[in-house]
Amino acid sequence: MNSSPIPWKHVRNVLVLFAPLWVGAVLVFGAIGTVYSLFRSDVYSARQPLVVRDEATTSVDRLGRFASQTDLKAAQETILEMTQNPEVVAAALRQIGPPSNKSAEGWPSTTIVDDVATSAVNLAAPKGSEFGNTEVVYLQVKSSTQQRATDFCRAMYDNLTAQLRKVRQVRADSVIAELSHSRDLAARNLDASSARMREIEVEFGTDLGDLRNLNDTISGDGTNRRTLEDTTREAQVVELEVEKLESLKAVLVLGAEDPQQLLVSGSDMLASQPSLQRLKDGLIDAQLAASQLAGIYTPENPKRMAAAATELEIKRRMQQETVAALRAMEPALKLERDRLARLRERETALKLRLDHLATIRTDYAKIDADVQHRTEMLGEAERSLAEANATRSAALSTNLIAELGPPQATDNPVGPGGTVLTVGSMMAGLIFGLGAVFLIAPGPSDINGGRRWSDYLGAGRRSSDQVAGVPTAERRRRQASSE
Repeated sequence: MNSSPIPWKHVRNVLVLFAPLWVGAVLVFGAIGTVYSLFRSDVYSARQPLVVRDEATTSVDRLGRFASQTDLKAAQETILEMTQNPEVVAAALRQIGPPSNKSAEGWPSTTIVDDVATSAVNLAAPKGSEFGNTEVVYLQVKSSTQQRATDFCRAMYDNLTAQLRKVRQVRADSVIAELSHSRDLAARNLDASSARMREIEVEFGTDLGDLRNLNDTISGDGTNRRTLEDTTREAQVVELEVEKLESLKAVLVLGAEDPQQLLVSGSDMLASQPSLQRLKDGLIDAQLAASQLAGIYTPENPKRMAAAATELEIKRRMQQETVAALRAMEPALKLERDRLARLRERETALKLRLDHLATIRTDYAKIDADVQHRTEMLGEAERSLAEANATRSAALSTNLIAELGPPQATDNPVGPGGTVLTVGSMMAGLIFGLGAVFLIAPGPSDINGGRRWSDYLGAGRRSSDQVAGVPTAERRRRQASSE
């Protein structure tokens, strides 16, 4: 069902008829806006650009720059939280003092601090950006005058940097306490492992180098190992010398019984007996001469008999020299045998020591690795503790936020002026009045005429104008038609 459009004449009549309503609303709202603009307090804004950096003690390679955008955003949000911290705001308000129209007693109150922290201080990123995109932020404050806004901004910066230093100090103290506990625990563990290693090293004091060489895969042979190798080689040489002496003794024993046996021995066997070697050569020459004479002369020939006598004399002398050589060789042979026995004993002792070292090597290797690991842990704890102490020292003297310029206050108060407020209030009153008019005004078909406002508001005629529920105009029309 389509409704017919409202005629403009009806709108005009409604506006004219209800003019006192909407005009009064305009005047009332305009008066409220005028009074508010006259009695309100001006608010001025000041802001100061700041640059944020990271701690240099933990980011020397980055020279104070943040490792990631997330770290930068987290740092800036932390500064925002400290900016609106009631302690920082209260300290800044105490620093600049109360306004001239307020008493200094009890300044600032908790209500004022909370109100200022909520609505008058803020930390904002540059226009068109957000936290984490740039290292520059703006500290913004509001106050009743330009000078007070500037002083409040400067006081907020001073107390904000002090609060951030306090936060860094508290964090560094907590970290130092934790790292000190870790360092002490690592030191106790290292002392325990060092004590066990000390016991083993004291037990194997003379063989400590070999024990460490067994544990160190890249090192050379130890002293015991080299001594064992040298002893083994020397024992082999002495054993060979003993065998030579015994072989020579056996030859000499045979030669003492039959000098002819010496002739078949090698020259190296008699190298240590030059006299026997000369006699052996003389006997060979005598035998050759006797053989030559035997082919020429008869046995009764004096020359041949002289050659035979010479040969017998040389054999007799060889027997005597052999017996003397045997007596002289006994001490040397005994000495070499004793030397060989001592070398074998030393070789056996060295082998036992090396075997004993091998049995303890595994335990010593574990303890040594444990000591090295705990030494590295202690060193790492010491380095971390030194960095934490450096951070704490820096927290007491340096700031992570720096000024890029002085605070700057606005020339005009923040917000709309008095004229704008008055005009805006009147426009609001006009909208409210027109809305009320069209809410209560009747439609074009509901106006039946009348002498009161209620006739136009749809309330109907008075009771005297109605008979049995029939309106007076309807009754008159019926009477006229019946006549």
